[in-house]
Amino acid sequence: MTIIINPGTGPVPGATEENATAAMAVFCDDLRAQGKPVAGFDRTSGDDEGRFAYDVILADGETHQIEMPGLPVDQVRYLGTDEQDIWDFPRLYVDGSSWVWCYALDACQREDEEG
Repeated sequence: MTIIINPGTGPVPGATEENATAAMAVFCDDLRAQGKPVAGFDRTSGDDEGRFAYDVILADGETHQIEMPGLPVDQVRYLGTDEQDIWDFPRLYVDGSSWVWCYALDACQREDEEG
């Protein structure tokens, strides 16, 4: 029997910073589409096995650290559609916790509601 804990949290082979930056732009657009006032994002230091660190900057100055896998957007942006298999997508990290894309968006929302 094989037990897998936190699938998608391992290293991301073939990752590039360029892919991660492109994915961050789409991630910020998705946050804006949910009503989140995103001012932009900045690359911060760090590359952890194919994930690149960025700060998402909100209009009110609040930030969230995102560690974005450096794969093409369509290989990272899990939205839970019938055509997508969650097992095929790497996780992002939001403020240190791992999530697939659609739940990472929610994690940014929850942070605000708690604070």
